[in-house]
This record gives sequence, C-alpha cells and structure tokens, in this order.
Amino acid sequence: MIQTKGCQAVYCRFFLVCSFLFTACAQAQTYDIYAKAGESSACTKEVGQLLSAAYKHYPSIRASEQLLLGAKAEVESAKWNYFPTPSVDFSRGSQGRTGGNFRLDQPLWTGGKLDALNEAAHSKERQAHAMLDESAYGVANTLLNVVEQFVQADGEIKSFTKGKEQLQSLLEMLGRRVEAGVSSESDRELLLSRLSQIDADLITAQSRYQMAKSQLEVLTGEPLECSISFKQDALLKHAFSFGKLKDEMLSTHPTLKTYEAQIAIAQAEKKGTDAVIMPNVSLRAEHQRGTVFVDGIESDTLVYAAVTYSPGAGLSALSNMESAKYKVLQAQNELQTKEAELVDGLISDYADYQSALGRKASIEETIKSSQKVLDSYTRLFIAGKRQWLDLVNTSREVTQNYLSLATLRAVLIASSYRLSLQAGRIDFEHKGAR
Repeated sequence: MIQTKGCQAVYCRFFLVCSFLFTACAQAQTYDIYAKAGESSACTKEVGQLLSAAYKHYPSIRASEQLLLGAKAEVESAKWNYFPTPSVDFSRGSQGRTGGNFRLDQPLWTGGKLDALNEAAHSKERQAHAMLDESAYGVANTLLNVVEQFVQADGEIKSFTKGKEQLQSLLEMLGRRVEAGVSSESDRELLLSRLSQIDADLITAQSRYQMAKSQLEVLTGEPLECSISFKQDALLKHAFSFGKLKDEMLSTHPTLKTYEAQIAIAQAEKKGTDAVIMPNVSLRAEHQRGTVFVDGIESDTLVYAAVTYSPGAGLSALSNMESAKYKVLQAQNELQTKEAELVDGLISDYADYQSALGRKASIEETIKSSQKVLDSYTRLFIAGKRQWLDLVNTSREVTQNYLSLATLRAVLIASSYRLSLQAGRIDFEHKGAR
C-alpha cells in the first residue's frame, strides 16, 4: 500500500512538471519587435495610411490650406501693381459748374517699392506653404505619440495576459498539490492575490489601449477596425546616421522653412522702407471734362510724365529704415535659435532610438533566461528544494521582463518614425516614405 502511494506521488510530480513546462514552453516564444499591434486579425493598416488619413481630415490642415489660398491671392494682387491704375474725380462748384477728371497712371520707376511688395507677397506664399507643412508635421507628431501609447498598451495587455496564463497554470498545479496535501492554503491565497493584482494591471492597460485607439480615430476621422502593421512599413527600413539626419532636418524641416520665409518677408519690407526716400516716376494720361473754376472749358486731354515724392513726416523714413534693419537681424537670430532647439530634440530622439536598439537583444535574452529560471524553480519546488514564494516571484519577474520589452518596442518603433519625420522622409499626401 505504501509502495502504491509512493508511485502515485512520483507520477503526480512527473505530471505536474510536464504540465507546467508544456505551458511555459508554449509561452516562451521569440518576441517579434515589429509584430502588429491591435486586436483585429482580419485586416491591418500601416502608420503611413494613418498619417495620410489624418492629413486629409484634421481641421488645422484645412485652416492652413485656406491661409495658403489667401497668400496666393496676395501674390496675384502684387502682380497687378505693375499695371496702369485708373482713377476718376468729379466735383461740383457753388455756382453750378461741374468738372470731371479721368486719369490713368502707369508706374515707370518707383525706386524698388513695387518690387518690394511683390517679393513680400511671394515670401508670404512660401511661408504659407511652410505653415501648411508645419501643421502636417504637428499632426503627424501627435499621431506618432498616440501610436507609441497604442503599441505600448497593446504590448502590456499581451504581457499581462501571458503572466496571467502562467499564474493560472501555477494555480492548477497548486490545486492538485493542495488536494494531495503537500501544499498549504496560504500558498493558494498568495497566488490568488497575485492574480487579482495582474487583473487590475490588465484592466489599466486595456483602458490605456482604448484611450489611444479613440485618439487615433479622432485624428484620422475614421474608426480603427484594423490592427497596425509594422513589418512591411518602408518608414522603418531607413538606416539612421545622425550626421545625415541632421543635414536632412536642417534642409527640410517645415518650421525652419517658416523662419526662412519670415526672414525673406523682413528683407522685402526693409527694401520697401529703403525705397520710401526715392521718388516715383509714372506716365500719366488725363482727360478733363469741364471745371469748377471757369466757364467755357468743355474737355481737354493730356499725356505727360509725373514725378511724385513723399518721404513721410520729418525724419520718420530714416527711423523706419533702422527699424526694418533690426527686424531682419531678429528674424535671422530666431532661425538660428530654432535650429539649435531642433538639433537638441533630434539628439534626444536619436539617443532613444540607439538605446532601444541596443537594449533589444539584451531584454530578449533576459526573458529567455528568466523563463529558464522559472522552469528550473518549478522542478526544484516540486522536488521540495524551492519555496512557493520563489516560484511566484520568478513568474512575476518574467512578466516584468515582457513589460520592459513592450515599452522598448514602443520606443523603438515611435523613435524610428520620429526620426523619419524630422528628416523629412514622410510624404503626408501619399501615405508613407518619400
């Protein structure tokens, strides 16, 4: 009888070890850093498609497009300043006399005033183009931040789910040991407490996931019914060299384009201010019908060159010229300041990317090692050489390692996209890499 019980105990231990190790091996799979994120298995979308949808939908883009149309109209208006200007005067005197004057002025030389207006209008158009790109950049940056939250929450859900399945396997094993009288109820209570904690963590992760999903739907203006795919995304295939990224950013960043256009506007305004002290020469044609001064004048037609000069009150023209000069210098200094800020941000994002890339293999190896330790502790626990608390703590460590990899995955993917965005490698209108 004693021998039979011993055989049953041996069989029970063998069964428990095999059962748990089978579950652990099923969970210890290679972690694909670019696996899709989301619940749907029916369809997938790439981040480039989300960016394109946001570009077409988001209100700030529409506002910037309207601003660009206004700037184009201003360019057209500046062009017409080179054409003749018609004017009509009509007057009536106290003695019943009436007079009318029809005039046509064609500018011949203005000292650069008309050129300054034209250059300012074209610079404002370039600024409006840059502001449109800047709006698209801002929307894209916001969307990428939400994608990072979405990917991290998705990874946390999967990590907590794996951890819960592992604890449930331990619970099944412990239940059989309690029934066999070889484990205590306090061990089961400890495990149930850990399960309650992981359930709470899972609910929190699911809440963050739903929040990120809702934010993506607001940004794109459409429901997110597909998972987000990264494996075939060309935006993640770029090689990142800091020197090249910096050069590309400084030559393409829309914010810098906006500041460059502002410098051009200030220079055009300075040119117009300098031209105020110059006279205007025009060809004038007049046709006069009657006059309020004398009787008997029916009509008269004149064609002549006219010179006008109006430098402004006192020495205001000189003061305005000085002010315009400093506005140009101010705009140039603001550009240099913004360049330094953007380079600083690029350094931070590049450091995040390199750090995540360097830690990827280490964390994956840590997961494998901690899983092996858990398997070993399970065998040692059943053999009576490890405490139950050691086993539960090691299971939690495996889950924490998966959570670390989920965070790293989100940072690696998001920083890759941000670097592509800063380097001007994203084509907003055509959903993806340039």
